[in-house]
Amino acid sequence: MKRFTTVNRGDDASRIACTYIHKELIKRGLTPDQETPELIICVGGDGTLLKAFHEWIDRIDRVAFVGIHSGTLGFSTDYTIDQLDHFIDDVSTKTPKIEHKRILEAVCYNDSKSFTVHALNEIRVENIVKTQEMDVFIDNELFETFRGNGMCVSGQYGSTAYNRSIGGAVIFPGLDLLQITEISGIHHRHARSLDSPLILAPETEIKLAHSDFEHALLCYDHLHIHLDSIHAIEISSYKKTMRFARFNEIAHIDRLNALF
Repeated sequence: MKRFTTVNRGDDASRIACTYIHKELIKRGLTPDQETPELIICVGGDGTLLKAFHEWIDRIDRVAFVGIHSGTLGFSTDYTIDQLDHFIDDVSTKTPKIEHKRILEAVCYNDSKSFTVHALNEIRVENIVKTQEMDVFIDNELFETFRGNGMCVSGQYGSTAYNRSIGGAVIFPGLDLLQITEISGIHHRHARSLDSPLILAPETEIKLAHSDFEHALLCYDHLHIHLDSIHAIEISSYKKTMRFARFNEIAHIDRLNALF
């Protein structure tokens, strides 16, 4: 990986770190390339990685990402900001192990057209204004009618993010699975749903449908759109994956211990 670019979280420390990395990698024979990089170096934290992911989604199969932690949360980063020289040595001398992470795709339908969004962590339908009712279909078969604040769909990578905060299962790497987790479901004798995270095969297709998603949001990673005119959202695995360049392998159990 000889062509690189940098993304930072916008603070002074991260910008200074990117400038230093840029200069040192050029000295080692690497080439800065904003248009067609092979390696995206993210200095910040998990939010910076998500920002970079969405910026490069159109070339996602031709780039790999590596993270340096200078922010508040660095679950997906492999280096800290005080390890810049270590990072520069690794990038200029090592061939990284490429780790693939599943991307989620949501197609939203109204009466006249559809549009598509992608996410790395999760896709969720959430309504904090009123109780949201929706039919949940799994591979085109009706699974349940849900009532509550919403539903969250995540993959293995996103299982430690918003999904975990609402009681979803943490999925270990190597288990390439999808997960549906309820958001504040209503449960009484007139309204019942599973009330438990549901683990699914990665090729599963999930549809959330209702005639009225007024006031609801489709949240995908740190982004969102309004669903007022939408009547169905189909969520599945995207055909491409996000690639992490692991120059410095860190055991997943160490990442969990550091985070939680």
